[in-house]
Amino acid sequence: LHPFGDALNQVLGEGPGADLGQLHVTGRGREVIGAFQRRPKEVVTLGPRDNPWNRRYHACAQVDPAAFSRFMAVYHEFLRSFVLQDLRTDRVAFQASPTFRCHLPWCGAPGRPHRDEDYRHPRCEVNYWIPLTAVFGSNSLYAESRRDACDFRPFELSPGALVRFYGNQVWHYTIPNETDCTRVSIDFRVIREQEWSIATFSDFQLGAYYAVMTRSGVLPYKSPEIRALQEEFQCVPPPKKMKGK
Repeated sequence: LHPFGDALNQVLGEGPGADLGQLHVTGRGREVIGAFQRRPKEVVTLGPRDNPWNRRYHACAQVDPAAFSRFMAVYHEFLRSFVLQDLRTDRVAFQASPTFRCHLPWCGAPGRPHRDEDYRHPRCEVNYWIPLTAVFGSNSLYAESRRDACDFRPFELSPGALVRFYGNQVWHYTIPNETDCTRVSIDFRVIREQEWSIATFSDFQLGAYYAVMTRSGVLPYKSPEIRALQEEFQCVPPPKKMKGK
């Protein structure tokens, strides 16, 4: 119902039906892994800026706007038809652009153990984590079941499944991928309208980090509805400075 895989293949410039779990055995994948393994010993991870598929994802809006628009349409429809119902609400503030992750084998562990609150995300955020490849063992994301439980386990899912969790409240992390499967996933954060407040949007604001999804669809960025919400929750962007003549 929500063809994230097909849409993402186009964004990444992979062929129709390409197996994203095997990106590491492509010519580019072997090149990236070889370059990483030749690095000095003090380099312990391949960060997202060094991954060609991450770069393709972030450049797609400019390089191939039609492909990126198709991907965003799938994302928006998933929010409208699934997330609103799943959270039993009529509106959510949602991460305007989902986070793309590509965890290649034998390239270290991107990121560090954290809770999203470490980066000032609001307490009421809910995380959705959607794998586009099989996820298991060391190629997956490890998380505890509740705050301070320390019962860390990897999410183990097949494409088509997802995890909803409170990334703001529980520790989560990755470890070096020692499987023979690249993990490709997207994730994003949402906040039900019942949790909206001035404090909620004090650091990550409406009309910037967050867009708004309703039962009728996403609110346009410059719509009167967004402006009214920005005023209500005191996150109106400052006026742009006029350049001197």
